Amino acid sequence: MTPLLANAGIPMLFPQAILMGLALFPVTIIETIIVARSLGLPKGKAFLDIGLANFYSTIFGVPLAWGLMFGLALLTGRGFAWNTDSPIEMLAAVTLEAAWLPPHYDRLFWMFPAAASALLIPCLLVSVLIEHWYLARCWNDLDRRQVFRVVLRANLWSYLVLFAVGCSWFLSNAQQYTRS
Repeated sequence: MTPLLANAGIPMLFPQAILMGLALFPVTIIETIIVARSLGLPKGKAFLDIGLANFYSTIFGVPLAWGLMFGLALLTGRGFAWNTDSPIEMLAAVTLEAAWLPPHYDRLFWMFPAAASALLIPCLLVSVLIEHWYLARCWNDLDRRQVFRVVLRANLWSYLVLFAVGCSWFLSNAQQYTRS
């Protein structure tokens, strides 16, 4: 009989999917404003199409982005192999291991928002590809390159907002920790 290990780490797939699901509506609004203005589309149609594109990029993109980050962590051989008290080295380790947090439960207050923020980078890349693929088919009368540029710009803005929220969350938790 094999004992269960309580220090197995924390996979960020489900928390990240929940956070991205919560962000779905505000992200759709931000991207609709940018895309509708840039492409001259009616806001109602743009909102529905962009909403579906964001839904697909959340359902399929978040697991794909998580898998890419998990694969990166496995390829780099990190595997929770960090024992340091240096804040910069710990933040770098959490960034590289954002898909599966090390079992340092006393540090989750800052590791969780740091990992969620780091996971936004692969999520952005995957979202642009999925949303462009979907929207180029919805708007097949528009130039695909122009749609790609606008989708990229809209995603950069929406992810910048998400990253700012994540960094604020991280800094707020880190600041509370330094006070106690």
